[in-house]
Amino acid sequence: MAVIETIEGTLGAVRFHYDVSQDVLYLRLADYLDDNAVGEETEDGFILLRDEATDAPVALTIVNWWKRFGRGSLPDSILELNRHIASAAEKLAA
Repeated sequence: MAVIETIEGTLGAVRFHYDVSQDVLYLRLADYLDDNAVGEETEDGFILLRDEATDAPVALTIVNWWKRFGRGSLPDSILELNRHIASAAEKLAA
């Protein structure tokens, strides 16, 4: 049996990496992948990364993403998981 440890990809302007075993979702605007960023914790308990030069939001880290926003067991379908990740990515891209 294969065990998936991470899932990554791109949803529009957002690159994502989901660490399945640790339940951490990393979202980053694709145009800022190589830019230096500084992180801060938000009121919601997320880690918001801002571009070091412009202070613009460029990334978001969500610890316990599935535990906080999912329902039941982690989906065994990539398409279903993609739908959930897309919802979080839309918030960063907005």
